[in-house]
Amino acid sequence: MKTYPRESAAHMAARLAAGATTPGALLEESLGRIAALDGELHAWAHVAADQARAAAAQADARQKAGRRLGPLDGIPVGVKDNLFVKDMPARWGSTFFRDHVPDRDDIVVERLRAAGAVIMGKTSTPEFALSGRTYSPITGHTRHPMDPRLTPGGSSGGATAAVSSGMVPLAVATDAGGSTRLPASYTGLVGLRPSNGRIPRRHGFPPMAADFQALGLIAGTLEDVELLYAALSGADPRDPTSERLPPDPPVAAGRKFRIGWLNTYGEELVDPHVRRAVEEAAQRLAGLDCEVAPAAPPYDLGAIRDIWGIIPAAGVARMASRFPERWATDSSESLRPMAERGRALGIPELVDAMDRLNAFRADVSAGWGDYDALLLPSAAAPAWPAEDEFPREIDGKPGHPRAMNVFSTWVNAMGWPGLNVPGRPHPDGRPIGVQLVGRYGTEPALFEIARRLAA
Repeated sequence: MKTYPRESAAHMAARLAAGATTPGALLEESLGRIAALDGELHAWAHVAADQARAAAAQADARQKAGRRLGPLDGIPVGVKDNLFVKDMPARWGSTFFRDHVPDRDDIVVERLRAAGAVIMGKTSTPEFALSGRTYSPITGHTRHPMDPRLTPGGSSGGATAAVSSGMVPLAVATDAGGSTRLPASYTGLVGLRPSNGRIPRRHGFPPMAADFQALGLIAGTLEDVELLYAALSGADPRDPTSERLPPDPPVAAGRKFRIGWLNTYGEELVDPHVRRAVEEAAQRLAGLDCEVAPAAPPYDLGAIRDIWGIIPAAGVARMASRFPERWATDSSESLRPMAERGRALGIPELVDAMDRLNAFRADVSAGWGDYDALLLPSAAAPAWPAEDEFPREIDGKPGHPRAMNVFSTWVNAMGWPGLNVPGRPHPDGRPIGVQLVGRYGTEPALFEIARRLAA
């Protein structure tokens, strides 16, 4: 497996603070890496070189005047192509939006700019961000930097390919069913799906899966994810969900955590090396002021799969209805069955799915127990060939389209935080991630547990 030299955002920030480099120099290094690698990897849907140079020049001036805005000032960052950045294309991986250029920033982009970050452009996503790999008619196949024969996952595969290859140290993405955590797992990165509302949103494309989607943060290190989280989190009245969360509670020094762990779900396919990575992580935490015990899955996988089969299908059908003359020829082939399923839905069936979602949430919350966090796989297997929609084989058995989301989509249904951190890799070198999940608003606890795991 190929590896790339990567500099963390924290290290870049330290060099900037010491005057050992400049934002302009970091920008040109990033653009050079993109030019050298993206012809093969297809991590970017749009590179905004001129806008990035203008932002870097402003950061250069602040650095010279001793007025840096903070650790992200002058740091290159990527933004997923389903998020709105003013005066940059937002195509959502779709030819239907090939010419769409928003006239405003989403809140998260406003905060990136306020922190002085240099937005390099838009990272690739599959059409409507609804695939476990990253292929779109706009960018083609996005490929895994460590082995271009493989996918970096989806739907934030462009973001993880950009960070994993060292094009940028940070990326902002989204996660509706695992779209940040799974690609981070496949590429050896840290990926956070925060609690709903922890990073507010306002302007953007219509939701394809109700409130399952949250913004995601991707970086090479936990420290970098925390830097990004500190700059982007916090309430905004334009997003009422964000005002339901109190400020992050502090984590007391030396606090003991109770952690439940699991690495299987019934007869679902899970690669044995994934199971081993989670078990090894549990053993490590047991000696680090954590009470660790095996746990039963707190969620009904069949229930959430049934709900997920309805809600995004309705979202895709809505998009199909907006482009009736082009849909049959211009949409991604994998979305057409979803649109047909959505068109066949009646209003009672959709409302019933929402009722069952509310029941699912109540059941999981009531059955959580006294755990501070759960430790479980992020994905059921490592990365697979980029041309395939899903792994054709897991643990010697035929794979299927839903195999990789066994441990992820339930977190989105709850609106809870999930954090992927690297675990022991597969013997062939492919990265494997392990996931920490906590209740609503417990990101600081997940960060502390992850720090102990990485120590």
